[in-house]
Amino acid sequence: MGRSNWDSILDILAASFPGCLVTASGDDIASGANLAFAQRGLTPPAVASYIATYAALNPVTRRAAEVATHQLFHDDQLVDRAEAAQGRFHREWLSQQGDFAASSGVVVLREGARQLAVTIHYSPQRQAELRPRIAGILGEAAQHFGRAFEIVGRSRFADGRGYLEGVVADLPFTVFFVDANMRIHYSNFHAESLRRQHEGPFSSADGVLRATDERSDASLRNLVLKVISSRRTPTSVLQLSEPSNDERYFAIARLAVRGGQHYQLHDAILDPGPLVMLVVHGSLEMSSLPTDLLWRAFSLTESEARLAEALLNGDTLADFAREREVSKQTLRNQLVGVMRKTGTRRQSELVSLLTRLALTCL
Repeated sequence: MGRSNWDSILDILAASFPGCLVTASGDDIASGANLAFAQRGLTPPAVASYIATYAALNPVTRRAAEVATHQLFHDDQLVDRAEAAQGRFHREWLSQQGDFAASSGVVVLREGARQLAVTIHYSPQRQAELRPRIAGILGEAAQHFGRAFEIVGRSRFADGRGYLEGVVADLPFTVFFVDANMRIHYSNFHAESLRRQHEGPFSSADGVLRATDERSDASLRNLVLKVISSRRTPTSVLQLSEPSNDERYFAIARLAVRGGQHYQLHDAILDPGPLVMLVVHGSLEMSSLPTDLLWRAFSLTESEARLAEALLNGDTLADFAREREVSKQTLRNQLVGVMRKTGTRRQSELVSLLTRLALTCL
């Protein structure tokens, strides 16, 4: 798929089988909706009527859903040809395009109820001539399609140039990408580690993300649906309770906006729809700033740097005084020095500055 596109693939098939109709049709078998359609040999009005009405009436499409992917199928092996000729699809649409009552094809991609099939339609009078050639070409091509889509499926959330471009994989905190059904489409190393912890906030062994607490699970699902259904790109936060642990987890949800990708025919089958990025933080997770950064940027002493890091992680002066066994007055003097060197006037301003620096150093 990297060297070819659907136009070139259809052109090759049309040149190989002149006088035939060549179609690549993506369909949702459950709803009957046509998701994508490309062809060689049809007029624009015929294409429009197929997509709007007749794709859902094609009996071969429905029966092809029972055939394994990459396995060649023929129309008369799936439906009775004489019976099919009496149906609306043949009477009102296919017969209007010419003598194309016979067909052979292969389902090259299937995802749930969605499938993409490449089909060659031809006259029954040419069946003996064409079927062996169609079987040879489509049979071999199906294996290449299978390999191509396997690579495409992995690369949608892979390192390197692509949607995530390796950035999310390297973040030192938990990130999930889930769809409206909470199915996980991507999770980085920290996310995988968290969902496999027996004492963690999630319980997920089947690729669906669930919170261990029933109430939190319902809230998490509602949060994802709310973000997906919003016309804007809001950021929402949810606290996930963990009854067996003092730690609390916070899920930050934001719509994952994907741009810059060239939409292709097969994306109608592979595309899971809107995805939500869930960033999960534990309340006991520690933020950190390199001591040498504090020294280089602000000329903080070692004691001042330790105080700054403690404040960044939520400690009070009293907590830090007890831990270090120093007086509060000594720490107040150090705090004044830290604020003077960092150009801040209040402790809250100092913590805000340190937080921004910590995020930058991730």
